[in-house]
Amino acid sequence: MRPPSRAGTRTRDVSFLVREGGYWLVSLAVLLAGIALLPFVALGVGLYAVPGFLEILNRLAGRAQTRSAAFSSAVIPFDPRRLSGRYSFTELAALLSAPETKRDLSWLLFHCAFAVLAAALALALPFGAVLYVAAAPLWQLFPPDAPLELTIFVRSWSDAVLMVLLGLGYAAGAWVLLPWLARRFSAATLAILSPRRYADLARRISDLSAARASALAAHAAELRRIERELHDGAQNRLVGVVMMLGLAQRAAETDPAAAVPFIGRAQDAATEALAGLRAAVHDIYPPILDELGLGGAASALTSRSPIPCTLDVDGLLRAPAAVESAAYFVLAEALTNAAKHSSASRIDVLLRTESPPKGDVLVILVNDDGRGGAKVDPTAGAQAGADANGSGTGLAGIARRAAAFGGRLVLNSPDGGPTNLRVELPCAF
Repeated sequence: MRPPSRAGTRTRDVSFLVREGGYWLVSLAVLLAGIALLPFVALGVGLYAVPGFLEILNRLAGRAQTRSAAFSSAVIPFDPRRLSGRYSFTELAALLSAPETKRDLSWLLFHCAFAVLAAALALALPFGAVLYVAAAPLWQLFPPDAPLELTIFVRSWSDAVLMVLLGLGYAAGAWVLLPWLARRFSAATLAILSPRRYADLARRISDLSAARASALAAHAAELRRIERELHDGAQNRLVGVVMMLGLAQRAAETDPAAAVPFIGRAQDAATEALAGLRAAVHDIYPPILDELGLGGAASALTSRSPIPCTLDVDGLLRAPAAVESAAYFVLAEALTNAAKHSSASRIDVLLRTESPPKGDVLVILVNDDGRGGAKVDPTAGAQAGADANGSGTGLAGIARRAAAFGGRLVLNSPDGGPTNLRVELPCAF
């Protein structure tokens, strides 16, 4: 593909600046709306309009960043803010002081101050160049008592030559200044709206630290659960096997026939211990995931649910083994919670892979028509049971397991139902 000519590049620069000048009217309207909202925010009434205002501002800033990135051929991701829903006073105050809000407001002030000036120069310099060069030679067409007036009165050829030179100066200024102005304007927009490197690194470090802490907590909880299952299950049964074999040995020394019942009980205890060991191994990593994949494993889970379930796995792609294992246990815990606490008559399960710009995300959706009222208790211990409305360690465990992979749990469960649970597990953790 042939690179654009210099004239084409200059036309692109002028077009960018003029387009930004057109958006200046929108920016000014948003700024005036924000100023009009300030007194109501101070009174507390306007706080309810803050999320809507910030979302409009964020969309406007996102489009400005997209335009500037396209102009400068920069690849800068922009994640729009999702500000729907209800917020408490503290959450609204946090929204106003968030780094994203500060960046968007800084850009708004910058755009309102300089976009119209840049657009005016982008129009005035080329227009002045054409006007002066084209009109100056026509000075003779004007009567002596009403001569051509541009910057000065043009009454002679020397004045006309001066006007032509001034027009050429405008043209040279437009040729040199406008590309620089367009680049500076684009760079300033990207610099304001793009997260600072240190802020992005600090956020990533914070997220990684939280994910590491959640992973360690989930790992510790799993170890305690496995130890408890082995101690209360297989270990006790193996102790019973040893005792039965000891009694059988003693009985065989005096009456071999009396040893037979002890051997039978020892065999039963060994069978139960083996079943317990298989269950513990299954809980570490279910073999069904290797055999049938997550879709097949989810089908097995939903088919065993005491509440009728529907399963939709259209759009589900294979994920790393650790992610599929986490999704399996998340779904198992969610179905168990619903069966114990929801009093639902129906559960809908959806598994799919979404592909946002940051990478594939495995999404688990579990919706039931039960009584609702479920809540996540972050302070619940790993060994305690769930409370009456399902708000205990089951949901907290799901949240910890999702956080260990850099994902999240989104729960919507109003009193009276229904309950909608969404878990996102990034595949590139």
